[in-house]
Amino acid sequence: MDRNPFIYVAMIFALTPVKALGDCTTVKNVDNAIECLLDKHPELSISEADIEVAQGEIDRSSQMINPSLEWLMNEAQGSNGIANEVNLKHTIELGSKRSARKNLARVQKNIQVLGYQKVYNRLKIDLILDLYRLRQIEHESEVIEENQATFRRMISQYKRIGRMNPEQEISVNIFTMASEEVRLKLQKLKNEKEKILSEFEVITQSVFRPKSNQLPPIDHNWPELTSLQTKGVLQKEAALRVDESTKNFKLQSSEAWPDLSIGPRVLTSPGPQGGTLWGAAVSLNLPVFNRNGGGKQKALAQKRRSELRNSLINKRITVEAKRLKSAYNRSSESYTRALASNKVQKKHARIHKMIKRGVVSPPLVIELHRQAIEFYEALHQQELEAVRARWLYYSLFSNLDSKTVLNIGGKK
Repeated sequence: MDRNPFIYVAMIFALTPVKALGDCTTVKNVDNAIECLLDKHPELSISEADIEVAQGEIDRSSQMINPSLEWLMNEAQGSNGIANEVNLKHTIELGSKRSARKNLARVQKNIQVLGYQKVYNRLKIDLILDLYRLRQIEHESEVIEENQATFRRMISQYKRIGRMNPEQEISVNIFTMASEEVRLKLQKLKNEKEKILSEFEVITQSVFRPKSNQLPPIDHNWPELTSLQTKGVLQKEAALRVDESTKNFKLQSSEAWPDLSIGPRVLTSPGPQGGTLWGAAVSLNLPVFNRNGGGKQKALAQKRRSELRNSLINKRITVEAKRLKSAYNRSSESYTRALASNKVQKKHARIHKMIKRGVVSPPLVIELHRQAIEFYEALHQQELEAVRARWLYYSLFSNLDSKTVLNIGGKK
């Protein structure tokens, strides 16, 4: 299962935008905005650094052990000179330990590459949902501000009467409380909006407030999710984890072999009887008490665990795909049925005309406006659920770099 690392390097370049977009405020549409934010996202830079670290581990694992030089000097017996002994040893790692370390490091790098793809998918989905939510917040804020203006106008009308009867005073108090309630709702939306914008500021290191053309349009087209048979990031990562544990077991097995140090030995002694002697020095740890049985047992247990996890992830993805597809169908159908944009707007406008004519009682005015807010909150929640399910579904089977908001649902 060891794969060519150049394939994964090519994946990184495929995921990384070729042309870095400078100022995100100048982009033309939502997909360009997402591309710009991803291009600047620090978490992707961190993931790229993790891949560089993994590449460094491959280089480190390929290193050979440096030779050792030993020089001993002793006073020669029967002579005033110094006897010298020089041993030069080169260490040979038996059991193919260096090759096993390198193979393991390569698999771990491939896992880091998949980690980059996983982060990319997660960030892209988060950005898409944030941009959808910003558009929804703008709409909900408009509805709330309109309600607040209606309540204030009603309060002003009552106060112009002058001396009010008890019923009119109660009406003023009711509208005052309703106005305060919508003010709190508006403040909550502002806080939510600022949280999203502050995250954009962290990403771009500048103020980025998306314009209307940079936000996702209202989805009127909800195509059926296509069934995919390809393996996504999670399945590939789980399979690589099995490969990693297999390579680790081979490494632990190779650690049972000792290291052999061998090289020339030179002896020099002074005096008439002295001279230079050449020989060989050999050093070998005898595997008598330890053959790394504990390391092999642990690696075998890790291999078993990774195989079980791989099986679980494959089963879970099959079930999760069905759940996301059902959630998408339910939410998109509910959203489409509830939307009926023209009818909703016409009904809303007709209610306001009746309120201005004074034919609607104060409690009913407040209830109608509360229902309008709750309707759009529920509508937007269904939209977000459908969008989230759609993108999570595709992330189970593919990378999201080639998919855009405008080509899988949203239309300008």
